[in-house]
Amino acid sequence: MKCHEERQLGAHLANAAGGSQTRAAIEDKNKGFEDILRAAANECCERGGVDVLIDNVLQGPPRWAYAALRYLPDVGSRREELLKKTAGDPSSAFHTLRHISDLGSHREALIKKTAEDPGWANMTLRKVSDLDGHRDFLLAAVDAPPVENGWGYNTYFVNQTGAEMWAMWNHGEQGSTGSIDGPVQFKKGQNVGYGRGGLCISEVRVFNKEPQGQTPAEKWGSGGFNWNHNNIDGCLSWGFRITAGSSGSLVFAEVYPWAEGQPGMPGQYPPSNGS
Repeated sequence: MKCHEERQLGAHLANAAGGSQTRAAIEDKNKGFEDILRAAANECCERGGVDVLIDNVLQGPPRWAYAALRYLPDVGSRREELLKKTAGDPSSAFHTLRHISDLGSHREALIKKTAEDPGWANMTLRKVSDLDGHRDFLLAAVDAPPVENGWGYNTYFVNQTGAEMWAMWNHGEQGSTGSIDGPVQFKKGQNVGYGRGGLCISEVRVFNKEPQGQTPAEKWGSGGFNWNHNNIDGCLSWGFRITAGSSGSLVFAEVYPWAEGQPGMPGQYPPSNGS
């Protein structure tokens, strides 16, 4: 689901539930999940309680369920339903593994879901300490040959800078800061794809040193070198080949768009573990 479609769905559900403050937060493109769910939690006490809110969350994509588990102070008896929902795509599964405790019997399903995308499998190996005996399974996913037809990737990075680099991307409206992902570190020579069947990308920022700050928005604003395509509705998949420029700058040497289901950059630059 595209980011603007998510906001439209959320606003529709909030409006149907009489959540005017929640709808206002959703329609503010600078507000992310934490702000939206804070507003929703305040209003749900007056409008049917947390169960009504969770019913609406479960009508959205898997990352809504992850956000509810992370940001709502109390999900009541609905925790199991939310955890099951988070295993619906690799990105949400990874973030749930990384940030949500007490996963119980859901841990294995979440790890296996991240393995469906080499990029998220790689992130799981690097960032999740308890892999429940599935390390070899994830390594096999990272080393799997690229998909040249079918889903492809929404975001693909080829690091030809000759050094480490970091990348962040915005899947909200251009210029907003409520839907920033990353930073993701890339080793020298590493090629990794993210977001198979995932969200649109409006902006990408790459860094030659680790971004600084406490929040994704602060890290996004700490420097780096930017690219945007000026039209979030385009929603193609994008590949980026990054090289080193003069005076330590990074250059988007190649920006490769392709439609979902068509071969593109992953076939030209297969995934690698770096050197």
